[in-house]
Amino acid sequence: MTFGAVIDTSPSLLGIDVPAASNADKLNEKLFSANSLASKHATHIPTTLNGPLVWSGQDFHDSTLYSLHLTSEDCLEIEKALDAFKALCLDGDEVSKTNFPLPTLTESLQQCSAVLHNGRGFFVIRGIDLSRYTVEDSVVIYLGIASYIADQRGIQDQKGNVLRHIISSKIWDVPLEKRHGIHSNVALPFHNDMGCDILGLQVRHSAHERGSTFVSSAASIFNQLLSIEPTAVRTLFEPDWPVQYSGRHALFYLAPAMTWYEDRLMTSIDPNRFGPHPACSGSSIPTLSQDQKYALQKLEEAALSSELELDLERGDLLFLNNWALLHRREAYDDDDTTSRHLVRLWLRSSEQGWSVPLSMLLPWKAAYESKIQTRIYALHPSPTYSAPKYTVGSAAFLLDDDEEEED
Repeated sequence: MTFGAVIDTSPSLLGIDVPAASNADKLNEKLFSANSLASKHATHIPTTLNGPLVWSGQDFHDSTLYSLHLTSEDCLEIEKALDAFKALCLDGDEVSKTNFPLPTLTESLQQCSAVLHNGRGFFVIRGIDLSRYTVEDSVVIYLGIASYIADQRGIQDQKGNVLRHIISSKIWDVPLEKRHGIHSNVALPFHNDMGCDILGLQVRHSAHERGSTFVSSAASIFNQLLSIEPTAVRTLFEPDWPVQYSGRHALFYLAPAMTWYEDRLMTSIDPNRFGPHPACSGSSIPTLSQDQKYALQKLEEAALSSELELDLERGDLLFLNNWALLHRREAYDDDDTTSRHLVRLWLRSSEQGWSVPLSMLLPWKAAYESKIQTRIYALHPSPTYSAPKYTVGSAAFLLDDDEEEED
């Protein structure tokens, strides 16, 4: 069984044309044209939303209400599936339901997938004792369980990495202010991972202090804003939010932060991704308007008022619907013996995955329709970290053209 490979990292393999500087304006024109086509249709803003996605953190008085607690029998079945997969001597990218058999757990995991796509939008799987497994085996277990939740795994950078390590490593010497948010210990605001369907997180280690993950329902945020700040809702639905995705060429596209598509509310929001990068002075990227800044402020306030702090432990697996929920992280501190470490997957269900509107399609296609043939499953963070040329963004961004970035 192997994890990792050497690949051609040409941006064209992502299935997107990342142009040279001389062609940057042409790409922007294409993106503007696509957005203009979408915006010719009247922006539909629904009335007050109802259903399982309308919830508040106060609805969950303890973690048992959103967790699947594995029994000793469940854990034994998982270990048998691990042994069965290892006996096949397959590559890590080949983990699937067919070669990671969980006959008893299948029904429960299918119910969890239904909760993600048609229910409250998140759940935690608890009961995996990571001390029993090597790192490689723990990743196989993570991938095996995830394959029952959503069978497709997206790439998360231009190198073809499928696993992303959320950590502020003690051995990195790059200052915190020059790293991506996920590679620091600073607080991150409410955001979506742009382009991701289902976000998976494995808790490999917890922080010494703080570092909690919080989730908030976009439907509840929408309802609150609609009742007290309707102008903010209209601003969020306007398809004129500049999303910068290139540090070297100052490229961007325009998209709504919220949209109503096929009877679903969908969000694609990262306050640290909207507008021009501070280093891109004099670029053509629009700055956020006062209305947009105000809408982001009110969205954050509404998200905070209905948020749920997740009680995550080492070994937990968190899955959430990234279109329907926003998440944030509080700042944290590690001591000499701890390093908060989460391992991230971007997943999609070929059966239950939500359709994606044109205005939010660009980063999604890069993640799930990449032309890269060989994908990398790095079991550990890189021992070295080069300061990325483009450092904003809460979740890091697949379309960044930063060739020096390391995980």
